Amino acid sequence: MADSKASPQKKIPFYARRFVAGSAASDAVAVASSLKQQQIGSTLDLLGENLTDRDRILGAAASYLDLLDSMQKASVPANISIKLTMLGLDLDASLCFDLTSQVAARADTYGGRVCLDMEGTEYTERTLAMYERLSAIYRSPEIVLQAYLHRTQEDIGRVLATGGRMRLCKGAYKESPAVALQQMTAIRQNYLSLLETLLNKGKRICIATHDDILIAEAESLIKGRNPAGLHDKIPAERYEFQMLYGLRRSTWSQLVNRGHNFTVYVPYGVDWQAYYKRRLAERKENVFFILRNLFRS
Repeated sequence: MADSKASPQKKIPFYARRFVAGSAASDAVAVASSLKQQQIGSTLDLLGENLTDRDRILGAAASYLDLLDSMQKASVPANISIKLTMLGLDLDASLCFDLTSQVAARADTYGGRVCLDMEGTEYTERTLAMYERLSAIYRSPEIVLQAYLHRTQEDIGRVLATGGRMRLCKGAYKESPAVALQQMTAIRQNYLSLLETLLNKGKRICIATHDDILIAEAESLIKGRNPAGLHDKIPAERYEFQMLYGLRRSTWSQLVNRGHNFTVYVPYGVDWQAYYKRRLAERKENVFFILRNLFRS
């Protein structure tokens, strides 16, 4: 899983280049540098998942460490997103914790952030438990929670108890009705309910959405215009909006101009297929989402 130096034009097919920064860490760091000049933050993600070969797992950990070093040298915030299955969660939980600890320690040194991406529901409890362990030792860990899961309200309580730093998204994986909401109206309602709790009680919340309805409602909550009057205006340092690389580019600067912190999730690497398929094509809702947002600003 060593970082490829090959040209991204040779490694990333044309239909995926919009969503993937390139094949090498240098491609992603260059994007982060460009975004910084626009007063936009970034979180970089080396693509890949479900590794069970020890050498490849160790290689992935080394790549994450190299990435943090490269970001520091380029004077961009050392903020990354990782999947625990890249660091051996499917092979050995102890190895995974040790390697993730190394990454978190390096990010702490640079004042960065390490967000534990949430995978399918078979990993939800293990990812949350890993976050709880890491956040008790390091400053950098954050976690993704998915609004469509029935369990997320309870999970938020656990995260708040450890410091409350997280990214809230709708959820991109195909899950059964037993574990996840299925209708978009219900998912939106739950997202906003969870977001209100996080804005009031969380230490830091990343509002990850391209949904105009959620963006508008989130801005209303941030400005203190919620009907219950539970809070004054939320300070800008306690939240940020986030979107995926390649989508809604004009909206990025619009949110920044309205006084919000904003971050782009920037994936890179030769193992782009699972990201492209699962996040952009597995659920029919994701297909419609991509088609709508390809032609929106």
